[in-house]
Amino acid sequence: MSFSGLCERDARRVADAVDFIDRTGTREALDAVLPGLDLVRHLDFAHGALLVVAPDVDAVVADLVRLGVRPRDPVPSVVVRDRLARRLGREDLDVRIVHAVIGAGPRELELFVLCGDLPDVPGDEEHLAFRASTDDEVVLRGIYEHLADAGLTPDGGGYNKHEDVTVLYLRGARRMELTVPGHRESLLRRHLGRPDQPRRDLLRLMSGAWRTRSLAVIAELGVPDLLADGPRATADLASACGAREDNLGRVLRYLAALGVFAQDHNGWVLTETGALLRSDVEGSQRDLARLYGGLFYRSFSALEHTVRTGESAFTNVFGADPFDHFAAHPADARLFESAMAAGTSFLKIVPTALDLPTEGIVVDIAGGDGHLLGYVLAGAPGLRGVLFDRPHVMEPARTVLSRFGCADRVSLVPGDFFRDPVPPGGAVYLMSRILHDWDDDRCTTILRGIRTAAGPGARLVVVERPVPETHLEELPLAWDVHMMVNTVQGRERTPTEFRNLLSTNGFRLDEIRPLPLDMAVLTATAV
Repeated sequence: MSFSGLCERDARRVADAVDFIDRTGTREALDAVLPGLDLVRHLDFAHGALLVVAPDVDAVVADLVRLGVRPRDPVPSVVVRDRLARRLGREDLDVRIVHAVIGAGPRELELFVLCGDLPDVPGDEEHLAFRASTDDEVVLRGIYEHLADAGLTPDGGGYNKHEDVTVLYLRGARRMELTVPGHRESLLRRHLGRPDQPRRDLLRLMSGAWRTRSLAVIAELGVPDLLADGPRATADLASACGAREDNLGRVLRYLAALGVFAQDHNGWVLTETGALLRSDVEGSQRDLARLYGGLFYRSFSALEHTVRTGESAFTNVFGADPFDHFAAHPADARLFESAMAAGTSFLKIVPTALDLPTEGIVVDIAGGDGHLLGYVLAGAPGLRGVLFDRPHVMEPARTVLSRFGCADRVSLVPGDFFRDPVPPGGAVYLMSRILHDWDDDRCTTILRGIRTAAGPGARLVVVERPVPETHLEELPLAWDVHMMVNTVQGRERTPTEFRNLLSTNGFRLDEIRPLPLDMAVLTATAV
């Protein structure tokens, strides 16, 4: 095929781009920007962009027709022209944009054509573009923060008044364009920054404790429950929860700025985020907010002690190791167990990530109140279960498993995996967020106990939050510090560290499947 407008190199680049855009879905396109970006529910792959140099834009349009795409008429580019002019030190540039529909659409190639003869043109304009599939302000903010936390860096942007969209450019393995509907001033400020942005960012980081305690206080007062039936005024809320009107209003106003509440003409209302603080919703985070802003807030005051000495901050503050403290303080134990259950809504997805046998025994090691085992058995009527944990959780587990309708298929076995033998004969052994509580030596004790009980070929299912090895991900790293503070020697681990730990103790790591909130299911086989 001969081309009149594109040189051979650019023709090949354009053909490769057309092929990529035509055959690539949103998930794969996101992986091309940064592997592991889990935003496919909120973003749609819209187009790929490329910059070429050619003497005649009309000849380029004819070449695009030869490549089987449907180009629109070229239009002048102002933003790209100005950016290239600054980089090249040239004021006489002529840059045109050609949009070309690929296949049946709606995806396009966005081709920037620099008209002239400039051999050393930067390729910074090449990018993959995504459209946000929502106009919810809180969700859009969450999408952006997820991208920033994943390591993507701002690379320009602005408001396009002709299309009424805000366009943000970010840089990862490949440059990314994010288009969101409307004029999003606060998002643009967050993205483009201000002259004082570094100081603002640092102040926001340093004031994180204020957010934690504000959420905890609102949860303790039960304000989200009071808003379950609709808007209420500050005075009404203060009277109902026993608070001072002015002070409560100031906290609500602060949390509204963070997207937890909103206001209309009738008073305060819950946002989608704030609704999770109600006690009566599925996946309620109320007790998690109370725990993080209460017991664990106090333990974090001894973080410096942990960093200096290696000793548990929790133990330093409360005078006992965490699990001994909970065994001796029933109210704290109930809050902890309720908070952990609140953070386990993803567990219902775990059975779908497993290839379970049709019959046999599933042993849940340190299974807590039994939610994970309940989800597994509810979807596999041919399986029986064993829940192995410390005596004080047996009764709560019995209640939970009864609600699942599988209590008659479960044996409750009290015990401590450091002192007591693990129940033998399981076809599958489960552990959800257990290994991150302990150092490698104690994990070895746990895993060897399981391997002694499990026959060759038995499967071990581990639910944890692995630390990515290729980029910085905020949640796993935050939880790694949390485990350092609130356990004796706990830590989060990378996939390689999990592989080595399992291999040393008689298991082969077979697969890692992602779950929400950066959790994962690690499946291993006893060898």
